[in-house]
Amino acid sequence: MPSYQKRGNNSFLLTVEGGYNERGKRIRRTKTIKVDPALIKTKRKLENHLNQELVKFEMEVQAGEYIAPEKRLFKEFVNDWRVKHAKKNYAYRTLQGYDEKLNNYILPRFGHQKIDQIKPIQIVNFLDEVSQPGAGRNKQGKPLSPSTLYEIDKTLRVVFNKAVEWQVLKESPLKGLKRPKIKKKKMQYFDEEDVIEFIKALYKEPINWRIYFLTAAVAGMRRGETLALEWSDFDFENQDILLTKSIPDFENGRPIIKSTKTDEDIRKISMPQWYMEEVKIFYRHWLKEKMMSGERWRGEENTFLFHGGEGVPYTPNSVNKTWRNIKQRHNLKDIRVHDLRHTMITYLLQEGESLKNVQERAGHSSSRITTDTYGHVTKKGHRSTAKHFEKFNPKLFVNNSSTSGGT
Repeated sequence: MPSYQKRGNNSFLLTVEGGYNERGKRIRRTKTIKVDPALIKTKRKLENHLNQELVKFEMEVQAGEYIAPEKRLFKEFVNDWRVKHAKKNYAYRTLQGYDEKLNNYILPRFGHQKIDQIKPIQIVNFLDEVSQPGAGRNKQGKPLSPSTLYEIDKTLRVVFNKAVEWQVLKESPLKGLKRPKIKKKKMQYFDEEDVIEFIKALYKEPINWRIYFLTAAVAGMRRGETLALEWSDFDFENQDILLTKSIPDFENGRPIIKSTKTDEDIRKISMPQWYMEEVKIFYRHWLKEKMMSGERWRGEENTFLFHGGEGVPYTPNSVNKTWRNIKQRHNLKDIRVHDLRHTMITYLLQEGESLKNVQERAGHSSSRITTDTYGHVTKKGHRSTAKHFEKFNPKLFVNNSSTSGGT
């Protein structure tokens, strides 16, 4: 029999029947609610309100929508989320980013709180507090950047959404809350003149780094994809590179090799003839370097193109450091390694290459990602497309009297 019982000044315990368990024992579901103090002063209004809440609660239970209060602490759920979901589904660097936000900001605040007791206003207050000067972990005491605040909010949403999916919570405390605003940075890339200076500079650098950065720029590969290249990935006859894996990071001094998830993720990139000729020269250099390393060779069965002399691939940090030094030595435009990829995509779109071909070369899962990211370029392309119709300007082949008016 549904019932309610007063528990505190403004709180009532609702109780409804939830059927029977496998032993035939009756199941009772309970829920504590708070009521407006003004209702307590009027007995009839209070009874009507409590009966309405009781009916709603009973309907939730009967429809299977009721989720019993979760006894676990937030930090305990995060541990479950990490083991049962995150480690199996996220790339190493993605999980590393989530862990950094959880360990540095979120868990110190919510870790010891029961997950079902974390309320929207607490999330709002928390995000406001970490946005204040001195709340960040930087030594200057500056406020966290908008992008960091966005990532903290994103991490919270990822964890709480999984709690809802696993029916630990009925709804996320972030539901309905606005996300922190993040200002989209202007994309940086080399223009055609910059590319020429870039290539000139690379021919004053060691051949291994020359080929690395030429590959990153011409193929438009991500850093991890370039680091993972082996000689078996090169088809010199057809002038193709086959991308089957990446090295997103290192762990305990060894590369984390991540294979592509599906056949659709594997992509073949066609390369210009001059590039393949340069790579053939580099191959002879690579073989000589391997022979000279002798017993120091640690590449085992792998044949990574880009390594420090003993077969172990360069680390992502070593790539970034070398790129900074090259830019400084040759006074190149200050762009990131990843912006070499932007350079390739932008150049192809400006040259009128089809969106589909560019999408496939870049490894975007859909053409929408390409257009959303490079909209500034496709708009220019639309403008140049319109120019093809300028030759049909009536003024070029229709006399003035015919174009001056008429009915």
